Order: sequence, then C-alpha cells, then structure tokens
Amino acid sequence: MKLRTRKWKTTKTAFSMVICLTLVLSMLIGMLMPLGAAAAELSELPDLDRKGSLSITFTFNGEPISDGNKVGIFKIADVVEDGGYKFKLVDDFASIGELPEDLDAENEALADKLSRIASEKGVTLYKGSQELDANGNVVFTGLDLGLYLVVHTVKTEKTLPNKSRVMYTINPFVISIPQNNDGKLSYDIETKPKVSPAKAVIPPPPPDVPQTGQLWWPVMVCGAVGVLFICAGLIRKNKVDKKK
Repeated sequence: MKLRTRKWKTTKTAFSMVICLTLVLSMLIGMLMPLGAAAAELSELPDLDRKGSLSITFTFNGEPISDGNKVGIFKIADVVEDGGYKFKLVDDFASIGELPEDLDAENEALADKLSRIASEKGVTLYKGSQELDANGNVVFTGLDLGLYLVVHTVKTEKTLPNKSRVMYTINPFVISIPQNNDGKLSYDIETKPKVSPAKAVIPPPPPDVPQTGQLWWPVMVCGAVGVLFICAGLIRKNKVDKKK
C-alpha cells in the first residue's frame, strides 16, 4: 500500500511539473510575439523632402518585354505625416473614397478601378510614357513620395520566329514610395510586376514566294497584240468566205 502511495505521489508531481512548464512556455511565447510583430513596425517617419525612384522589369516566361512597349505612371496619393505613415488621395482620384487597408491584397482590383477613372477623366500622367529597353526595364527617377499607378500606355507587336505577330499586356498595378522593409523605409524601389500572355494579332504570313522580276507592262502589250492577231484572222476569213 505504501508503494502505491509513493508511486501516485511521484506521478502527480511529474504531472504538475509538466503543467507548470507548459504555462511558463506559453507566457514566454506571449511575451516574444509582440516583439516579433514590432520588428515590422517603422522605426522612422518618411522624409517628405526626399525623392524616390521606381525601377520596373517586365518579363514573361523569362523573356523581356520590349519592342517599343511603353509605360507611364499616375500619382494617386501623397504621403502625409499624422503620427505615422499615411496616404491622402489627390483630387483626380478622390472619387474612390478611401484606400483599402491592405493595398497588397487588393492591388489588382484597385489598379483596375483607378485606371478606369484616369481614362474617363483624361488625367495627365505624372511621368510621361517611357519605352522599355532591350531587357524589359524602365526607370522613373525624381519621384515625390506617394502612391503611384503604373499603366501600359503603348502596346506594340512582337514578331516571333514563326513570323506570327503577338502583343503582350502589362497589367496596371499600384505601388508606394517609400516602402516598409522590415521596419526601415526604402525610397528606391525595384519590382517585377505581372505581364499577361501574348495574344496573336495577325496570322502568320503565307510562305515567301520567289519573285521573278517580271513586269506587268509586257504582259499587257502581249495581250493587246494577241487580240489584234485574232481580229486580223477573223477579217481574213470573212473575205475568203465572200469570194466563195
């Protein structure tokens, strides 16, 4: 009986230790989680006098999109300091009401809506269209801090090796300058946005036909001479028939 009592006491003590250890670990995790979340918070306010830049690379399946395609940017909102880092819509785009809290999650829908507003109102580009280089790159410099809409302004055709012609579509997107990277603000932004697959715009041309260099005027002359010979033959036949 004493052995059973001792064994029960030992088991009970071990169980209590496990519970205590679990509680201690839970408290430690609870203390550490806010620290991890705070690491992503800004350690500085944006410098409103500073300029930023936007470097964009457009590719599809690893191939650069260039061939005369151009993009431009609209300024959607200004950066304002209100004890933090916030955006205020500019007048041209104030009709959308408020910006979504999660810009990344709603970027595509927001960009489409802003693009329609820009088209309907004839809003002027903040930075004019720039052509993509041979590597599909374009850089906008000297940008005021704010929220920007990037749009495809000039679409051009690309000739594939099979001689078919296609056209890529660069989807509009919204991007901010500066951006929060692990609690620090970055003013020079680099991005690789989404590009839609190419669509055929013109069917492949027929196979090349070798040219003989033949001019059309000799054909016309020969045809006229042939008609004259036929007429002369008919006249001669008519005379012969009358003599008979």
